[in-house]
Amino acid sequence: MSEWRKAPTSDTSLIAISVNNALPEAKRTPELIEALAQSMGKLAARVRARFYKATPGDFVLIANAKEGAMVAIVRDLKIDLLRTVEGHFPGSFGTIDQTRLVVAYDLLHNYRSAADRVTRFAQSLAPQQSAEGDGKLRPLTGTDIERVMAAYKKFGTDRFVKAFVRYQDAVIRTPGQPMRKLMTEYFISMDLLRKPLFIDVEMRGSGRLFNEFTLMLDQIMLEAFPLIAPPEGDCSINLNVQSVFTPVFEEFFSKAPAERIKNVVFEFRQANIVEHFDEYQVARSLIKERGARIGVDQIFPQTVGLVDIDYLGASVAKIHWRAGADEILEQRRRALKYMIDCGVQPILIRVDDPRALDAGEANGINAFQGFLIDSQIKDQFAAAQ
Repeated sequence: MSEWRKAPTSDTSLIAISVNNALPEAKRTPELIEALAQSMGKLAARVRARFYKATPGDFVLIANAKEGAMVAIVRDLKIDLLRTVEGHFPGSFGTIDQTRLVVAYDLLHNYRSAADRVTRFAQSLAPQQSAEGDGKLRPLTGTDIERVMAAYKKFGTDRFVKAFVRYQDAVIRTPGQPMRKLMTEYFISMDLLRKPLFIDVEMRGSGRLFNEFTLMLDQIMLEAFPLIAPPEGDCSINLNVQSVFTPVFEEFFSKAPAERIKNVVFEFRQANIVEHFDEYQVARSLIKERGARIGVDQIFPQTVGLVDIDYLGASVAKIHWRAGADEILEQRRRALKYMIDCGVQPILIRVDDPRALDAGEANGINAFQGFLIDSQIKDQFAAAQ
């Protein structure tokens, strides 16, 4: 990357492959890592890319190819990797975090994000290795869930919120005008929570226990909401559908002022809605009767239009930005237009690449959220001083 930086050329991309971030530790065997490395090496030779091993489980390819060819390279790479994993561990698809397995960066437009990603490869192993002498991670347990709840009760809501709850704004971008805040999402930072309470735990592949863990976090967020959200302005929190039927949720509605409820968006993951659709329909009625709104989260570009967001009764649709999403969004333009015509506000999230802004605006999306937006908000605020 340093060599390229001295004499930058167009159509050069860095492809980051992280087995460490995508697979549970139990499946990151030396045999699988070696097989994956061989598969990547063969593809790199075929497309004339430079192939590097960043850490024992993280790899980098630097390739020179036009955008269309790069999309095909990333697709072929994913196919090879998934086939290799499935060959060693049949039935593993549900435990693979494919959003973290392969990420491509156009170095000409997104060098900083690529450099940060490579830097994080090495840094990500240090906390794990310091947690235990042999660097091994253990599965999530019921005791871990109890430990987090005990910490919440011990710290009290106010201290817990200050230590672990964070927020991120979604904004409206209109050409020639300052960005305008659309709403603020509040969430418990998993990274901040892990460090003092369960740094040696492998979260991926935890299955049912991880679902129980998120349900417990839902209860904390609902109880803490009065301290989290400002008195004015639209805000959102993420929930599981199941959490709507808990006493804590009912207490939340009974205590929150009616005028404040109208500014709240409850975000549910698209997959969670589909899996529990009967329950979701009841939850939707309850939420709308109280004047609150619904957002659908974790809509990946390939699934835009797969579920009718208007039929779900949602007013917000959060679409994940990822490498190659610009081409996919172009293909899903008609589905996006239908969504917007129905009065649903699409928000492109996880935005860390300026190309996401161009891709969104080219397809009718004017709302964005992500680290790049955080930085632009700071710049806009500083310029206004």
